[in-house]
Amino acid sequence: MEKSTEDRVTELEIQLAHAQRLYEQLNEVVTEQSRRLDLVERLCERLQTQYKELKERQPESRFDPVDEKPPHY
Repeated sequence: MEKSTEDRVTELEIQLAHAQRLYEQLNEVVTEQSRRLDLVERLCERLQTQYKELKERQPESRFDPVDEKPPHY
């Protein structure tokens, strides 16, 4: 039994409504992730600046702890 044109249009409208809601949800996720990424980037920049400042304040030494290999090597 074939569906009437009205039934088919109703089904399409329902599917469109679901697709629009999914689009809205995905947009919210992308927006939140973008906000969080911006925050992480700012924190990384701040940490890099702090690291450079600390490194500059330390007296000269024979070795740099960053270059030192861990004991398991």
